[in-house]
Amino acid sequence: MDILKHLDNFISSRHLKRGEFANIISLSSSYVSEILSGKRDISLKFKKGFQSAFGFPIEELPYRVQISPENNSTQDPAKATDETIYCKIPLFNIKASSGHETFVNNEKIGADLIFRRDWLDRELKSNPNNLFILSAESDSMEPTIQHDALLIVDKSIDRIITEGIYILRRGDTILIKRIRKLSENMIELISDNPAYGKETIELNNQPEITILGKAIYIWSGRKI
Repeated sequence: MDILKHLDNFISSRHLKRGEFANIISLSSSYVSEILSGKRDISLKFKKGFQSAFGFPIEELPYRVQISPENNSTQDPAKATDETIYCKIPLFNIKASSGHETFVNNEKIGADLIFRRDWLDRELKSNPNNLFILSAESDSMEPTIQHDALLIVDKSIDRIITEGIYILRRGDTILIKRIRKLSENMIELISDNPAYGKETIELNNQPEITILGKAIYIWSGRKI
């Protein structure tokens, strides 16, 4: 089944007309109709509009089921409750206070997201029980992580072993940074956005720093 067929099924499952769907993703009805009819290729702005509206990239439609926030159920409850096929991953919100730092909000955004276990195993090779999703609002990690991107985080990786993008708590503040280990007691916090600087931290002098996990997947279809 191609992506347009999955998309058509998704729109139908939500009882939406094409015009209503177009309004939701903030594009014109004629433009969306051309894409859905196969007269125009799926564009970047279509993908961005879909992901912004529904919280996941269009490429993942064949692999996952979205829970309805209203009734905490899917269009196919029998499949969604089959834990041998699907699993739930909690989605949390991180709201940006500035370009450098974000403050954690421990409340979920709507319901959990449901993923196929075979996709998680194939693509991420991670235990679903160790995963959570963050919605980040910051430009400090662009172009690697776009503003409003969703990240899948593995909380079992709570130590800096190799360079990567980590979620860390510093006091009451949550940071999303690339971390490079300089020594057993020294790390470097790096913003991929060149507009922001680097920071070298001596861990013995920063006892309040805690690694919450490592970002392993950007919700635009890219592993990190």
